[in-house]
Amino acid sequence: MKHAKEFKRGARVKSIFFFGALAVFMVLSLLLPLRPTVSLLEKRELAEFPEASLSQLLSTDSELFSGAYFRKIDDWFSDTFPFRDVFFMINDFIRKGYGYKGTEVQGPVGPANDIPDEFFTGD
Repeated sequence: MKHAKEFKRGARVKSIFFFGALAVFMVLSLLLPLRPTVSLLEKRELAEFPEASLSQLLSTDSELFSGAYFRKIDDWFSDTFPFRDVFFMINDFIRKGYGYKGTEVQGPVGPANDIPDEFFTGD
């Protein structure tokens, strides 16, 4: 039964390491002021934090009560996560290692109306 105890101890260490790393990433994502404004990888401006006034938020038909304001905050957070482009590049590297390729069209593509109107009969 010594083996089972060693396995249990190893599982505890692994879970402590995993949840510790998760906590570190959470704290870094909340405290780091390194929020990018432009994505060079996607070549676009990233979302800005939604602005709101107190009167706008407390009105009865506001975005606060419908949940739209919090969806905007969620979009901002996921769009401006620190090192977001680095994570995208790592993801692309891993996908290339698995042999995953997206749809690539090389050469000229003909017009969309090249589909025949009748079935081919062999004549």
